[in-house]
Amino acid sequence: MKSLATIIVLLALAALMVYTNPSMDDLSNYVRYYVMKESQKRMKDPGSQFLSTILGGIAGGVMSSQAVRTDYILFSTYEVQFGKERLKALGIFRNFIILEKPDLKRLKMGNRPAG
Repeated sequence: MKSLATIIVLLALAALMVYTNPSMDDLSNYVRYYVMKESQKRMKDPGSQFLSTILGGIAGGVMSSQAVRTDYILFSTYEVQFGKERLKALGIFRNFIILEKPDLKRLKMGNRPAG
């Protein structure tokens, strides 16, 4: 009887994971919210906070259009290349866990023109 209960619980968990596997829209919303939140921490005046909302929307759209999603049915991985840098995330239970962040300082330096 115990093994039947275990199997039922595992099947329910697997079904929940399939149902809550994040989509590209979920990634876009996550990035939009993350950029807005981080921008608002740095900017205190209302005009800057409005700008952070716009930047969040743009970042969410760009990120989701450039992301490569690998769907494993129960969860997904997402990867976005920024030149030599990349962002890698695990999407599970409609949440995202950042596995690899780009080094933004190196990214900015890499885009500077020589001279």
